[in-house]
Amino acid sequence: MPRIIDKIRAVQHERIAALSQSSSAATNTSPEDVSLSSNEAKNNAIVQPGWHYSFEFFPPKTEAGLDNLLTRIDRMSRRLDPLFVSITWGANGSTLSRTLAIASHAQRFACVDVLLHLSCTGLTREQIAQILGMAKSSGVRNILALRGDPPHPKRAWMEGDVSGGECDRAIDLVKLIRKLHGDYFGIAVAGHPEGHPSSAKCDDGTTSLELQHLKEKLDAGADFVITQFFYDVDVFLEYVKRCRRTGIECPIIPGIMPIQSYSSLLKMTSFCNISVPNSVLERLERVRHDDEAVKKIGCEIAAEMCHRILTETSSSALERNDDDASCCVHGFHFYTLNLERSTTRILASLGALDIDSPTSAAAQENETEATTASETNDDDQIVTRRERKESISEKARAKRRVLPWKPSAMENRSKEDVRPINWSNRPKSYVMRTDDWDEFPNGRWGDSTSPAFGELSDLSHFYSFTLGCDDDRRAMLGHCPLNESDVYEVFARYVEGSVPHIPWCETPLQPESFLIQPQLAKLNRYGYVR
Repeated sequence: MPRIIDKIRAVQHERIAALSQSSSAATNTSPEDVSLSSNEAKNNAIVQPGWHYSFEFFPPKTEAGLDNLLTRIDRMSRRLDPLFVSITWGANGSTLSRTLAIASHAQRFACVDVLLHLSCTGLTREQIAQILGMAKSSGVRNILALRGDPPHPKRAWMEGDVSGGECDRAIDLVKLIRKLHGDYFGIAVAGHPEGHPSSAKCDDGTTSLELQHLKEKLDAGADFVITQFFYDVDVFLEYVKRCRRTGIECPIIPGIMPIQSYSSLLKMTSFCNISVPNSVLERLERVRHDDEAVKKIGCEIAAEMCHRILTETSSSALERNDDDASCCVHGFHFYTLNLERSTTRILASLGALDIDSPTSAAAQENETEATTASETNDDDQIVTRRERKESISEKARAKRRVLPWKPSAMENRSKEDVRPINWSNRPKSYVMRTDDWDEFPNGRWGDSTSPAFGELSDLSHFYSFTLGCDDDRRAMLGHCPLNESDVYEVFARYVEGSVPHIPWCETPLQPESFLIQPQLAKLNRYGYVR
């Protein structure tokens, strides 16, 4: 099976040929049609053959979530046909067994190439060699080489920090992989369009030193770059130009993270130092309390970003008549957060999917029924008879405890075994309101069986949040609370802003609470936190 970089280059070659053909067609047109042909080339760049996409998944916290994720990877691989999928690596290798299990399943049974995340934090060279051997035995041929999260109890990477393992940085991991396995593995590394928070800056404030380090990783044997997510396309396009000026000619794949909720957007962008254009915030602000509306607008924003990146990088190549088109972007890596709908919507908006085709979601999810015979009726229409299978409700009744509701016949609710105590007050309303809970798995009644269940810090190697070491926590929350009033004081100080975050809330108080901030602090000091 080829490495991912080989597939990327093949796809890239196909798209460059298509762009060159478009350029030749524009050259052969009459002068009055030149402007029209150029505009058509720009507008049609998105449907030129060859642009690719891939998905990132993370290991769920629960066994039920893991089982459902494997099913989701199977379905998304079959329906959406990504170029590859990536599987994340938990802090300090905490998800080793789950990461390898998901990677092996995707590689062997979903028949999709896997990019396995591997960080060197806290690992010896012998341990890394063992992990690479396990990946190789599972058929995995691609590694995303990372330094990883800060070792415990560090809260964040600082300038000059090393991993704490026997490979200090990602470049050392790249060199070790090449030393042990030659060219067997394709290797990706991470890029940061807005700069890594711990990277040293030049005297003029730019991130040129970070680009030099990125080039060194590529010179050491890495094949391509996947970037941190972003929401400002101008920042990414300028990043690509700076990379090319630095001598980085490899494929650069932009990371796209669909917006799932307004609060998660603020958290992720704040902790990762990602800028968000005012135009994006203004579109979301109006519907910030409606998660479904936020997701819809988020999909529109992501699709517009992808369209602009494809068209602008392609049109600039056409204008220069650049046959190599190294500045072009030929694909995207979607940080799915283990969710399916948003990514599917974006790809459909970009014309990558035929949402009305027989391989639609409904058709695919109903494939489990066995077709036993077919016959033609008087109108020459095919009538399919299906062998009756034991229903989901019948299976549920036979295998699990008696529940105070009739088990659903819907596949997505077949494993439902918990409901809030007041669900029966309005049963139909409850079922309708919770049909999409898998799309919002981390709310008050979050579904632990969802593949996306978990904390934001579990979702991506670009996001890491902790309350710091023991000393940091004591300094922030108090060294030794002696009575209840000491605890109340911590909450009151959080409301007032002198404590930036507490274990139950990772962000400061939201602006809408500022009008009643003094009253809230007073209530907390009186002990109304319980």
